Amino acid sequence: MMTDELYHYAEVILNRRGIHQVVHRESQQQQWLDQAIEVHQQAITYHFDNGVVIRRTMELDDDDSDLLCGECWITYEVLSNDHSPVQVMPQKKSFDNPCRERFWLSYHAS
Repeated sequence: MMTDELYHYAEVILNRRGIHQVVHRESQQQQWLDQAIEVHQQAITYHFDNGVVIRRTMELDDDDSDLLCGECWITYEVLSNDHSPVQVMPQKKSFDNPCRERFWLSYHAS
């Protein structure tokens, strides 16, 4: 079984250059109140041309939404690659703000 890096898929998800192609996308959105602060969650599941399925979830509250690198929770999770000869590593990656996510991608791009 071949291995591939999760950041390759994240680059495609964030509309950067990439070696893979998204063939199907499913989006879910939720919102709720947590101690009088409105929380928004968006989960998008991406199906790639090689059979890999990855979900990117982003959770953000209204309290920090105006800050450039305000706290939010971003998670990439490999849901399935049963129909693919590719093992994606790591299987899960989380960030506590978008600046850390960008740094991770920039680090691997160099």
